Amino acid sequence: MKILKKKLFFRILFFFIPLIFLIYILSIYFLIRLNANKDEAQIADIIVVFGAAQYNGQPSPVFKARLDHSINLFKKKFAKQILTTGGHGLDLYFSEAEVGKSYLIKQNIPKNSIFTETKGLSTLESVEKILLFLEIHKMDRVIAVSDGFHLFRIKKIFYDNQIIAFGSPALNSPIEANYKRRFWSSLREVGGFTVYCAKQQLDQVISYFIPQIH
Repeated sequence: MKILKKKLFFRILFFFIPLIFLIYILSIYFLIRLNANKDEAQIADIIVVFGAAQYNGQPSPVFKARLDHSINLFKKKFAKQILTTGGHGLDLYFSEAEVGKSYLIKQNIPKNSIFTETKGLSTLESVEKILLFLEIHKMDRVIAVSDGFHLFRIKKIFYDNQIIAFGSPALNSPIEANYKRRFWSSLREVGGFTVYCAKQQLDQVISYFIPQIH
């Protein structure tokens, strides 16, 4: 009996658990890629452009693709306003959001139609700041513009905060155009999505027990 129990234990440990883990990764990866190729753009209150790298005041090719896509949506009148996001990172002079705004103005987007959120240094931080902006301006429908691999998590975060978010991927991004970059970015996003969901569950557990302690 002890031998059988040991065999069962090792089967669970070295076969079933890794198999479940692999199935989970493949499932989330599939959902990420499914959303990556789906443009859901509809009439909304505002277009939110998620930041990417900038180089000395100029948007990187990835960021430029996102901004160009937001311009296209704006000109098609999906929304009357655009919000650029992204903090300073290691650059003390330029934030991604401000660089994005400058680029949009140069492309003849009216300055009074552009807002910026310069504090967020991660996807979650940016969305948290965006939520405050939306609450102040009484908005609840957004078009989220980013690289396709990014949108599944972004929409999940918005959904968890009662915001309707339509994903609209920048299909001309260099990441989406390159198979290896697309694959690895999407695979990393599996981790980002998992960490976010785990944090949400932990926060719920903490909020459940803390009131009972007091």
